[in-house]
Order: sequence, then structure tokens, then C-alpha cells
Amino acid sequence: VNEEISVKHLPSTEPDPHVVRVGWSLDSCSTQLGEEPFSYGYGGTGKKSTNCKFENYGETFAENDVIACLVDFECGEEVEMSFMKNGKWLGVAYRVRKELLGGRALFPHVLVKNCAIEFNFGQREDTYFSVPPGFTFIQHLPVAERVRGTLGPKSKAECEILMMVGLPAAGKTTWAVKHAAANPSKKYNILGTNAIMDKMRV
Repeated sequence: VNEEISVKHLPSTEPDPHVVRVGWSLDSCSTQLGEEPFSYGYGGTGKKSTNCKFENYGETFAENDVIACLVDFECGEEVEMSFMKNGKWLGVAYRVRKELLGGRALFPHVLVKNCAIEFNFGQREDTYFSVPPGFTFIQHLPVAERVRGTLGPKSKAECEILMMVGLPAAGKTTWAVKHAAANPSKKYNILGTNAIMDKMRV
């Protein structure tokens, strides 16, 4: 399957203002693409990442570049993920054994900061660049072969915020992590000092 993503920078006064990471994740993964297992990203810095392990891959990309994200499910016991920049194939980025995925679907995933993105899942009459042989756009797959991801809330009234109050080391974070794990469909995003420090290390 294939998707195309076109990048445009937005104004910012930050030292490192623009971040774009594209790729694939399981529906159960967090929004931080490439920073946990079964989340596979390729960033504009020319790095690929999964489970917070960053390695050189392909080329850097930036404004006005078009990145195609490819997944090949027909290469034996593995699923191969690769990327193209402006029509140039950058090679296989990831190989994952199908048994590890356990029949779970991979979903397109984009992480951005101060960027606007245009997607082409196959809805455009013309593609940015030609599709490699053997690949098809996600939108062109029969509905019966698609898997629906988690539906977002229909209104703000369906959103839920839990605020933990208590002394340090009282078990607030431990309870929050267990509660989030017990309710995966709610896709809780845990905010707190520990979470912020973990992300700063990345």
C-alpha cells in the first residue's frame, strides 16, 4: 500500500521549529511516532526510528518535498516498510515478522511540529509521483480489506480528563499507567513530570 505526503513549513521563532516524521503504527500506539514498539517513523533529519532507536536512513527532507510511505505485505514472512523522496526510492527501512504483528493492522502515522501537510491516499486524480509497480494507494483497496481504527470522540462532551492529586511518591503515576493500560480504547495521554522528562531524553 502507498500514501503520499507533501510538506510545507509554518512560521515560527523557535531555534528548531520544524519537525516532520512519517510512517506507520499500530492503532494502540501513542501519537509519538517512532518512540515505542510497533511504531515506525522516518524523519526530515534523515533518521528512521522505532522504539526510540534512531538510525541514519535515506536523506533529509524539508519544505516542498513529497514523501511516499510504502508497505509490502507480500514478501514472505515479513512486512517491509520503505519510503520514497520526490519519486526516488530510499530502500527498505524496516522488516517486521508478521507473527510479531499478530494480524494487527498498520495505520498511516504522521508527527508534525509547525508544518502543514497535504496527504494523498489516492483521492487525487493525479499523483505527485508515479506509484511503484506492485503498490496501490490505500483508498483504492476494497472496503472489505480495510480495518477501521479507533474512532475519535464525536464532541468535547465525550472527552475525559482525570487529574491525580496527592503527595509525591503516593502512587499517582503508577495508578494512571495501570488505568490507561486497562482502558486502551480511551487512548489516555498521561501528562506529568515523568512523562515530560522521558520525552526530553528522546
